[in-house]
Amino acid sequence: MTIAPHTLGARFSIRDYRPADFDVLWEIDQHCFPEGISYSRLELNGFLTRRNAISLVAESDRPPASAASAGSSQPDDQPRIAGFVVAHSVRQKCGRILTLDIVPEMRRFGLGSELMLACEQRLRGLGCREVYLETAVNNEAALRLYGKLGYEVFEILPEYYASHALDAFRMAKRL
Repeated sequence: MTIAPHTLGARFSIRDYRPADFDVLWEIDQHCFPEGISYSRLELNGFLTRRNAISLVAESDRPPASAASAGSSQPDDQPRIAGFVVAHSVRQKCGRILTLDIVPEMRRFGLGSELMLACEQRLRGLGCREVYLETAVNNEAALRLYGKLGYEVFEILPEYYASHALDAFRMAKRL
């Protein structure tokens, strides 16, 4: 595999969410998803701070090289947030992934898989035996990732993203 210059030598670490991360995470979510699918500030804050929320943040020791990140509120001399995942334990034995957001320049290097596996491990620690998520039927990259991780489609949700008249797949995996 050829490694692109913007990720060459980059190392990632995964840690728990901190309130000081919020503005950057919201910016990433706005960049990853179109309006109407991305979360409002209020929604994202509620998901991140909910009791029993699993909110994991991935940092890179190298800043992304894109123009899109140039306007980011992340300081240049600090590790940069490269992505995050948020999940909840919704029933005693079931977890739900609410969002997985990876900065575009940091995609396709295993970071999404690392975040998902760390999140699944946390869900197991809470006693969850299965996990589910929803993703747009046209989100091919997400569908490939989730399929590789063992998730299977078990339901189609018509117009789940009502603002886009877009269906979603509900996918699940046993932990």
